[in-house]
Amino acid sequence: MLSPILSACLLLSQQTPDSANITKPTHSDYLVGTRVPREFTWKAPTTEERWRVFWRGVVLSPGAFTRAGISAAAQQQSNTPIDYGQGAAGYSKRFANNFATFTLQDVASNALAAAAGYEVRYIQCKCTGFFPRLGHAILFNLVTYDRRGRKVVNWPNIVGNYAAGMLSSQYTPNSKWSAQGLQAGNNALVFGFGSAVVQEFLPGRLLPSFGRRKQRTDPPAQAPLPQPPAGASSPKESIQ
Repeated sequence: MLSPILSACLLLSQQTPDSANITKPTHSDYLVGTRVPREFTWKAPTTEERWRVFWRGVVLSPGAFTRAGISAAAQQQSNTPIDYGQGAAGYSKRFANNFATFTLQDVASNALAAAAGYEVRYIQCKCTGFFPRLGHAILFNLVTYDRRGRKVVNWPNIVGNYAAGMLSSQYTPNSKWSAQGLQAGNNALVFGFGSAVVQEFLPGRLLPSFGRRKQRTDPPAQAPLPQPPAGASSPKESIQ
């Protein structure tokens, strides 16, 4: 028989999920990126989890297209780069440029974080109250957890954003690597702050379940007819 202490530990581990592998994220996670809910026990992400986070946040996330669209709209308004011109063609070029830059930044940040063993997901605050949670969200764009669960400066996110921004000067017309890198890095941090606030306060069930099939409901089973006792004649036999 298990001791009471061991039984309590097993029961607690079954009731409190851990975050090593979040295989079933909420609908909102596809919009703002994978987060670790406050009720989860934090554990360092596995390699498989890191790949899932990358696909959710870059390839499958509507947020990845939204931030590129917002940046392209701002550049369209200021007509930068001027070589892209105006109209639908100009906006398409700006959108493609921003989407490529944000993707490079995500790839660089995730790769550096994996090499350093740093957390790449947003960790919701276990605190209560609006302002403590808001402060946590703003700060968490600059700090993260290492593989031991210690808070560290999120240098992979900072270096990856600015380094990839400098690289984007190679396909952005009339741009200097220093100015382009600074602007692109700043843009990534601004969207990172906004994303962290959304991840902290957005409900877990926001998007509808597209494509989910309705569960099949079988008709209730009919109760079996009562059987006559052994040796008794059936109704047909009694009539005959």
